[in-house]
Amino acid sequence: MKYAKLHNLLRILLVTGSLLTSLSAAALEWSDLDDTQRKVLAPYEEDWSSFDEARQEQLSRGAARWLSMDEDAQAQAVERFERWQQLSPDKRAELMQRWRTFRDLTPQQQRRLREGMRRFRQLPAEQRQHPRRQFRNMNAQERARALQRMQRRAERLRRAQPDRVPRP
Repeated sequence: MKYAKLHNLLRILLVTGSLLTSLSAAALEWSDLDDTQRKVLAPYEEDWSSFDEARQEQLSRGAARWLSMDEDAQAQAVERFERWQQLSPDKRAELMQRWRTFRDLTPQQQRRLREGMRRFRQLPAEQRQHPRRQFRNMNAQERARALQRMQRRAERLRRAQPDRVPRP
């Protein structure tokens, strides 16, 4: 059961391009994998030789990453995967675009964003709800102005880093 979930998790990681970089110059033979990787990747053994090098490398790295996780981290990964599977294709596409946008930020911008999110998550629930309520309570004109301010900030970032911040 655990390996069936892992199989599905590895598949979605491949489909979404999930943070795994490819690229080995030569095909990775099944026998080149260590015993623990072969055990994790057992559902792919029959098809292994038909995979291109990039896919083999992605699966190999995914297995290594899985094996490096403790049980709690594995359980969290399975839970995130199950939540991902329940999302609509449109929501998945939206989240992938947001990930690509984040990935294209400079390391400094990523750190600032992570730090801001960390601080936001540490706020009591009531304080986290305040900005959301505030936005919902705005009339159409106020929302439009708030969105314009956010768009101007994004445009300033794009001008400051034109090759790093993609256009929506």
